[in-house]
Amino acid sequence: MSTRHTVSPSIARREATATERSPAPDIARGFMLLLIALAHAPMYVTTSAPGVVTHPTGGDALDRTITFLSLDLVDNRAYPMFAALFGYGMAMLVMRQRAAGTTAPAAARLLRRRGVFLFLFGFVHFVLIFPADILAPYGVAALALGWLFVRSDRALHKGVVITAVAATVLTVLMAVATALEASGSGEHPRGTVWAQDYGAAVVERLSQAPLASLHILLAWPIPAAILVGAVAARRRYLDDPARHRAVLGRTVLIGGTVSVAGGVPLALIGAGAWQAGDLAQGAMTALHVITGFAGGLAYAAAFGLFAARLQDRGRSPGAVASALAAVGRRSLTCYLLQSSLLALVLARVAFGVGDRIEATGAAAIGIGAWLTVLVVAVVLERAGLRGPLDALMRRLVYGRPGGRAAAPVPPDPASSDARPAEQQEPTTRVES
Repeated sequence: MSTRHTVSPSIARREATATERSPAPDIARGFMLLLIALAHAPMYVTTSAPGVVTHPTGGDALDRTITFLSLDLVDNRAYPMFAALFGYGMAMLVMRQRAAGTTAPAAARLLRRRGVFLFLFGFVHFVLIFPADILAPYGVAALALGWLFVRSDRALHKGVVITAVAATVLTVLMAVATALEASGSGEHPRGTVWAQDYGAAVVERLSQAPLASLHILLAWPIPAAILVGAVAARRRYLDDPARHRAVLGRTVLIGGTVSVAGGVPLALIGAGAWQAGDLAQGAMTALHVITGFAGGLAYAAAFGLFAARLQDRGRSPGAVASALAAVGRRSLTCYLLQSSLLALVLARVAFGVGDRIEATGAAAIGIGAWLTVLVVAVVLERAGLRGPLDALMRRLVYGRPGGRAAAPVPPDPASSDARPAEQQEPTTRVES
């Protein structure tokens, strides 16, 4: 039977069903897209000179306040949160496949297939819509790190340590080098985001695309966040948050404190309260990125605590949480739709509203784009429909439904890596 129309015979099951999905990761993904909208919208503002990260300089007191708050609470916090949730989702995919009898090599191939198509989605997004895409880097990360997801906890923990150390060193070097280079090159720091000729922008992005994903993976601690998310999935921090309330609480308290404190210096620079030199700005950018890693984990843990409270009360998510979860279940469709709306409204090659607003207007439009996506997700949820791009991704990764998967292959009992993660109590137990 052709594998184009059925589940691959080496895969024992398809993707998770709605009843298997924990609400916490989906709610977190829905909220995460709001943070991404707030981070990306200011890049289109052309009425002021470009400032730090994605923000314009100047503006009135309200503009500077919004810039300060965004730099302290949003920028470089949404990316690691998304990366951790991405790693969590990949690890859960592997755990479910292994529990159903899929072999470790087959599960790893499934991750690589997902990584390839995620990269292709991101490549198209980068070239045609927005040159700060995050899908393609995550696809590359899935290809590079996917083998760790079918290895032991010990191997995964080593991966976390190695990638975290490498990310710290590379982040500092690249942040300082970028700040020094930008001050002396005279090149436009917003690149094709401010382009006035769409065709020329697309051609330029085609030449930039090969290195763009590598730059993001080296300049931000994304691989480390992905692997931390995988460790959290094996311990089921977000699937059974009530059991892990203490760990989640410490993550929120410590991670949130580190993130807020570490974001203040660059927020002061961005708001115009500190006129720092190039070297100091590069160093504070590195601090901002590194502490943002802790902030991203704190945000994800906070939604775990929220889900734990719902469990304690025996309640289902309310209207707001359900709407956020609807976005999270369609995160690929919603991310690309939101990015398209921001570009359509703000970019010079479209309606060009970015030429007439400051930071406050960018934040309002970012929130408006996210609310539009929220409404679309809720409508799809009530109609019982998936996001069209999410459905396409599932079909590309798993093949068309209609055939029956091959009988599960019993795991090799001699290999601890081959056992379903649920049965690996000694390696996945949480130490209190």
